[in-house]
Amino acid sequence: MTRTHIDGYRTRLRPGQAERYRRVHARIPEPVAAALRASGLVSWRIWVDGETLFHAIETTDGRAEMLRRMAALGPIDPEWDALIGTLVNDAPDASRPLPLVWELSEEVAGH
Repeated sequence: MTRTHIDGYRTRLRPGQAERYRRVHARIPEPVAAALRASGLVSWRIWVDGETLFHAIETTDGRAEMLRRMAALGPIDPEWDALIGTLVNDAPDASRPLPLVWELSEEVAGH
């Protein structure tokens, strides 16, 4: 089994946008999903607590590499990007990964 990379990070919603964010993410545009998968995305989970979003991104080669590959593709869906920009604050630390404190997985437990 190939080991994947999991990165956690958080972003902040603009005030009052949590419900709209949920509705928008009920289904993301297929070109965006396809580009993410082609760039190495395995899974992306998002949790919300008030106006804070917590993301867990599992990739084949790390989140930074996935983002580099996405950037190399050029704009995929500018309307989607603009919509998300109305919902999420661009915090200066949004791209800073959360430090991993502890992990229990089959791979870790098997060693």
